[in-house]
Amino acid sequence: MMDKLLRIDLTIGKITTEDIPAEYLRDYLGGAGLAARYLYDEIPVCDDVFDGSNKLMFSVGPLNGGYFPTSGRYNVSCRSPLTGIWLDSSSSGKFGFFMRKAGYMGIIIEGKSATPVYIAIDNDTVEIKDASKIWGLTVTKTIEAVQEDCGMKKASVAAIGPSGEKLIKIACILNDSARAIGRGGAGALMGSKNLKAILVAGDNKVPKFEEDSWKELVKDTIVNIKNAPVTATLGKYGTGIGMAAAPGSGDAPTKNFALGTWDKYNQIDGPYMTNTILKDHAPECHACPIHCARYVEISDGPYEMKGSGPEYEALGALGSNALNDDLESIAYFNMLCNEQGVDVISAGAGITFAMEAYEKGILTKEELGGIDLKWGDQDAMQALLTLIMNKEGIGALLGEGTKHAATVIGKGSEDFAVHVKGMELPMHDPRAYSGFAVTYATSPRGGCHCHGYNGGWDGSRDMPEAGVVGVMPPHQEEGKSLLVKAVQDFCSAVNGSIICYFTLYTISPTQLATILTEATGYDYDAKELLKTGERIFNLQRAFNNKFGITRKDDSLPKRVMTSVIGGPNEGIVPNLDKMLAEYYLAREWNEEGKPSKEKLTELGLDFVIKDLYQ
Repeated sequence: MMDKLLRIDLTIGKITTEDIPAEYLRDYLGGAGLAARYLYDEIPVCDDVFDGSNKLMFSVGPLNGGYFPTSGRYNVSCRSPLTGIWLDSSSSGKFGFFMRKAGYMGIIIEGKSATPVYIAIDNDTVEIKDASKIWGLTVTKTIEAVQEDCGMKKASVAAIGPSGEKLIKIACILNDSARAIGRGGAGALMGSKNLKAILVAGDNKVPKFEEDSWKELVKDTIVNIKNAPVTATLGKYGTGIGMAAAPGSGDAPTKNFALGTWDKYNQIDGPYMTNTILKDHAPECHACPIHCARYVEISDGPYEMKGSGPEYEALGALGSNALNDDLESIAYFNMLCNEQGVDVISAGAGITFAMEAYEKGILTKEELGGIDLKWGDQDAMQALLTLIMNKEGIGALLGEGTKHAATVIGKGSEDFAVHVKGMELPMHDPRAYSGFAVTYATSPRGGCHCHGYNGGWDGSRDMPEAGVVGVMPPHQEEGKSLLVKAVQDFCSAVNGSIICYFTLYTISPTQLATILTEATGYDYDAKELLKTGERIFNLQRAFNNKFGITRKDDSLPKRVMTSVIGGPNEGIVPNLDKMLAEYYLAREWNEEGKPSKEKLTELGLDFVIKDLYQ
């Protein structure tokens, strides 16, 4: 039987399966949408994010389990250890493919094991197995050990590294070596449950995917993706092509978001990587025609390594934002983050925050454990990164996130702690694209561009299906919130589907609605698809409302509400209050930042009203 919910209680070792209500699959699709529907009801309001009642849900969607482009993805959702609010994060590779082939649309992990364990899933055979011998291993060694222990070399494994075991709140989950459930600390929650890894294998067939009409649709979609200019460029240069665009756009954060220009972007960008350390390698992600993942080799020197190369976010977090122009060091630091299991964005943000605090005399060399933390100093960066990953000295504080670190350190450091709701911003500057300002302020998981991939529209595209007609310039503010809402709703549907955002350069809401109708048998059009995304987005907002999020939390850090120095965006600061007023009207949220009763009823979220309007 396909598309079951697998429920595993680690406290008592109980394993059960359930049918998923048909209306859940229709109204929330899968992925982060399905997780929101389950976890809204099942995660209680409490103070301790590591309480056994905080559940971890792995989920896939209706496009997984076959060969639809980029459908190897899966999602993990929980209450974030880093922020204390909603968290969903997705990863590529092949875990999502095997999870649905095993017959599961969702896996809910409950409780805590008394001893280290891992979970092995092979179709309907599910076991909780001893992990004491692999506790403490790095991610790659964990994956290899679990595959060998199960005798399943081709199975996919999602695992935590030592940082997750230490409950570092920026710890992540990695699968298939270096594909990451990166943001918000899901790896720490997994560690708190004494769960080291999950292996999944399956060979069931999704009946719909065997039909000729579906195979033809998949073939046409692959052709469209391969022929699109943006995805073709991503295949050639990887996501690092974004760094190459930085001199003209001013998008890449520089010196902890303080500078608007730098003369070293071209020493760490995608073309430079392609011409130096990039090596040919088999695609890392299942059914992906884009091939943006990088594989690099450094044959000698202090940064000798081979493996998955840094993506744009790592190039920003460990490169331009730290004024580090050494690509080999960035690749090596990125590898360390992957093996130890920490979020490269939050780790880099912690380092740059500490660099500025040191420059301003707020942190001393002694407080940094003897590290002379100067901008761009690779040795100093590696030393501090090691402290963060080991939860030692000042690193233990930075591993709690920059919001918490700034609160403890004080002395004005709050002014350059670059986060929203406790999650460090991704490596895109909202002073370059005004839509990012609203996106970051209102994202359900904090500072995040994945709940509204605004960079794919702002300044380049419109969305007529949502009534947004005409391309808006990057700095335009009037009407921009309507585009942000539309993109957020569309991306929520994509997060439920669940496929890669880069397909959005070729797949419109109308096209995705047609694809989902074919895949599910439910009748979607563009309007219904966007309403589905709106339903998911508002349910995640309601989850956060239960945990105390209000209008006052929809803000941006002081640093990005101040002009950059130099570059194409100098003197430009987003008028967040103006745009949020327009956004709230479009969303039909009240002055407290809650979805209105009328909007909740319209979206079929009546069960939320009792919680938000007692």
